[in-house]
Amino acid sequence: MTNTVTALFRQIQLENAAAEERRFPRMAYSTLDPAPDTVDKHPAGAYLLTTQTRMSRETAFSALNIAARLLGQKDIKSTPWHRIRYVEMNVLRTMLAEHYAPATANKILSMVRSVLRQAWKLELMDTDAYKRAVAVPAIPGTRLPAGRALEPAEVRALFHVCAEPGPRAARDAALLAIFLGCGLRRTEAARLDLEDFDASEETLRVIGKGNHERIAHANADVQNALNAWLEARGHRPGPLLCSINKSARTTFRRLHTESIRLILKQRAEQARIRKCTPHDLRRTFITSLLDQGNDIAVASRMAGHRDISTTTRYDRRDERTNRDAAATIHIPYQAPQ
Repeated sequence: MTNTVTALFRQIQLENAAAEERRFPRMAYSTLDPAPDTVDKHPAGAYLLTTQTRMSRETAFSALNIAARLLGQKDIKSTPWHRIRYVEMNVLRTMLAEHYAPATANKILSMVRSVLRQAWKLELMDTDAYKRAVAVPAIPGTRLPAGRALEPAEVRALFHVCAEPGPRAARDAALLAIFLGCGLRRTEAARLDLEDFDASEETLRVIGKGNHERIAHANADVQNALNAWLEARGHRPGPLLCSINKSARTTFRRLHTESIRLILKQRAEQARIRKCTPHDLRRTFITSLLDQGNDIAVASRMAGHRDISTTTRYDRRDERTNRDAAATIHIPYQAPQ
C-alpha cells in the first residue's frame, strides 16, 4: 500500500488529470505547523484511502483541494489539516457559501469534517478541538434539482440514431437500454463484466456506491438490446461494455466513465435533442417507474438508493404537472398593431 502522501496524491492526480484548478483569495494561514508526510499521519491521505471507488476518490480529492486553497494553502498535501480549529472552519464555511450552491458547499464542508475526524483518530487532534471544529453548522438554502428527465420522444430519437448497422451502434443502444431500463449510474455501467449479465434470469449484478451489491432486472427490451450487442461483441470474458477502435473492432478494454459521457453527448447531438447526461437517463428511469404507478420505495430499491429521500429528488413528475397547469392559464396579451 502507498505509504507516502506525495505518492498517494500523485496517483490520484494522474487518475484525475482534469481536477479543478480554480483560484481563490487566500487566508492568512502560514503560521501553522507543516503537514505530515506519511499517510498514517496525514489526515487527508487517511481519508482518501477510505473512499470506495475511483470516482469518489477523485471527487474527494478535488473538493479538498478547493477547501485547501480557500484556507490559503497550495494544495491538499501541504495543508496542515490537524491544525484547523473552529475559527478556520467558520471562515471556510463563509467562503464556501459565497462561491458555491448550498448542496455543493455542504458537501465540501462535510468532507473537511471527515478529514478532521481522521486527524482525531490519528491522535493529531484532541477531542475538544475536534468537536469544536466540526460543530460549524451546515449552510442553509436549497437550489432547484440538477438535471432533467427526458421526454418519450427524446428517448425514441436516441434509440433511432443507434439503429444503424455495426458494433458501435449496438453497444451504444445497449448502453442506453441499461441506463433507461435499469437506472444504473455510469460508474456502475462501466464496472459491469460479461459474467454480471445473467440472460436466463434476466438480471445484471451491479456493484453500486459504497460497495453495495444489488440485482438490476433487465426486461425484454433491455434483453433485446444486450443480446444484439453480445452478438457483435462475442462472449469473451471481460468488460460488458467495451471500447471500439477506429476500425470498428471491439478492443475488450473497459469503457471509462468519461467515454460514456462523451458517447451520450454525441448521440444526443445526432438525435438533435437537448443536452443530457448519463445521470439524466437515471432520472428518466426513476420518473418512468413512478409514472407507471410503482411505489417510491420500489423505485428507491431499484435505483440503489440507501435513503428514500434521495429518490424523491430524482422525481420530475411535478415539473411536468406544473408545466401542464401553467398552460391552462389564459393571458389576454395582444401584440402591438
